[in-house]
Amino acid sequence: MKSYASSVLGWHWGWKADKAATGLPVRVGDRKTVKTTWDFSVGADPGTMNVAYDLWLHAKNNADWQDRPTDEIMVWLNRQGGAGPLGTKYGSVSLGGAMWDIYQGDIGWKVYSFVRRTNTTKATLDLDDFTQALVRRKLLSNDKYVSGIEAGTEVFKGTGRLDTKAYSVDIG
Repeated sequence: MKSYASSVLGWHWGWKADKAATGLPVRVGDRKTVKTTWDFSVGADPGTMNVAYDLWLHAKNNADWQDRPTDEIMVWLNRQGGAGPLGTKYGSVSLGGAMWDIYQGDIGWKVYSFVRRTNTTKATLDLDDFTQALVRRKLLSNDKYVSGIEAGTEVFKGTGRLDTKAYSVDIG
């Protein structure tokens, strides 16, 4: 990976934000909505890249900056130049008005990638739908905590320009 320029809400390597300021962490079993909208554009010559949400999960509700996540959930909205997710295809699901292929991998923690079958540059989603899709498949337990939410572009090769017109996350 060349880079992952992103917007971060909550936990991330190197820092931790307090719950009062972010609404995170959220226990998966509490079924809180995590509404998000994102309107963006990708440059004319994007290279090999994806545009995705990246959710970080921990086994405890007070993960500190050095605590390793137990799970990572990526929601790929757009991919260019042959970019592909980690792991192997597990199945597929219809969420938020689109079809997604689910991939499962491991890099010292479980990585689940939902790859949208058709690229988009505009999304309105409830990210809880993605955690619950994994719970229904017994891949994720209800006692995990979503500690951080990122949105950005993962550039593997090339320039990978991403321009965000509008972005929001509402935890609720």
